[in-house]
Amino acid sequence: MRRLLFLPLVVLAISSGCFEPRRERPRDRITRIRLNYRISANWREMEKGKDGAPVLAMELNVTDTGKESLARVTMVLHVRELDGKGRLRRFLTIDTSQVGPNTTRTITVRAPGVEVRDDEEVSLEMEGQPTPDEMKMFVEYRGVS
Repeated sequence: MRRLLFLPLVVLAISSGCFEPRRERPRDRITRIRLNYRISANWREMEKGKDGAPVLAMELNVTDTGKESLARVTMVLHVRELDGKGRLRRFLTIDTSQVGPNTTRTITVRAPGVEVRDDEEVSLEMEGQPTPDEMKMFVEYRGVS
């Protein structure tokens, strides 16, 4: 008797959509795609801009491990002193339009106004889940709710 009552409840739950996955919001989709990017630096050097201001130039290996791509991805650029103390934290947008799904490309990125001394460490980090305020500064989230 219990089985007879249980079976209609299961059929009702399945037919009402209880087991359907949650629809992905556009900003969640972008966050998911961003996390498929892997970036590693080959080299860095200091240059001078046309106005004489410092420019950090870096050659990066960019890998998209996913099935979808973004034209640009925003990373967090950190400059740390030898003791590990952070001296600079800045958002840096990288043009990933030439990096297709499941590919790796070498690209050169320039960060105007960033000066790095020889005894300092530079790192790029992916912001896993940017806050709504940070999303406003990330190019890839513009126009997405």
